[in-house]
Amino acid sequence: MMGSVEMRTDITGPRSKESPSYSASSEIRPEEYADWRNSPLGMIAERIEQKTVFDLARDLRGKRVLDLGCGDGSYSIRAARNGAHVVGVDLSEAMLRAAQCHAKDTGVSVMWCRASAKSLPFSSESFDIIMAVTLLCFVKEPQRVAREASRVLRPGGSLIIGELGRYSSWALSRRLRAWFGSSRWSGAHFWTTNELLELLEQADLKVRASRGCVYFPPISLAAQILGEYDDALSFFGQVGAAFLAIKCDKPAC
Repeated sequence: MMGSVEMRTDITGPRSKESPSYSASSEIRPEEYADWRNSPLGMIAERIEQKTVFDLARDLRGKRVLDLGCGDGSYSIRAARNGAHVVGVDLSEAMLRAAQCHAKDTGVSVMWCRASAKSLPFSSESFDIIMAVTLLCFVKEPQRVAREASRVLRPGGSLIIGELGRYSSWALSRRLRAWFGSSRWSGAHFWTTNELLELLEQADLKVRASRGCVYFPPISLAAQILGEYDDALSFFGQVGAAFLAIKCDKPAC
């Protein structure tokens, strides 16, 4: 049970007035996610990124978890398997339907909600943990998302974000694709740690930890050779990290 969470759980409700391109999920088809995760490069990168996020989240048993921009549900489902009561939110109907199917196949219970991360249909202080992974890089007003996440987070709760790092070979590759006409990456924002810290502090959240990961270039052979040593490269911080993860708390008073 989700306790005091008040929410709308439909996934085919009224369309949002904002552009559907506010998140990666609305631009990428579920099949593309699946193909990426099944590729040698995607499998390794996804494993490292998820481990980083869930290491920061720690014990989720019995916690009320919100997954913002949940896409096809991979983080939501893992959180549910770890014992959390999970709500996954996305604007894309196709992604939510794929997530629903994946959850059913996995045998876990997750509530799915079609909504904007800028205007969530939940009461204030509803969640213990909020995850937002590669969402802010595609949002036009990330400040609104951060403030809204802070609103629905209970005092003492934690927000964990995972974002695309600016100083990496992955960001360079994606910028080149944008220059050559990729609409997916032309509007993406690649973050620095300092930018994320400032954004979160403006939402009255207190940063507790930050980590970088995925230091190898976006080449399958490099991932297979260097992926096992990614933790050892974390002393570089954000330099070279394709993925930045930050944990922040909402002050209890």
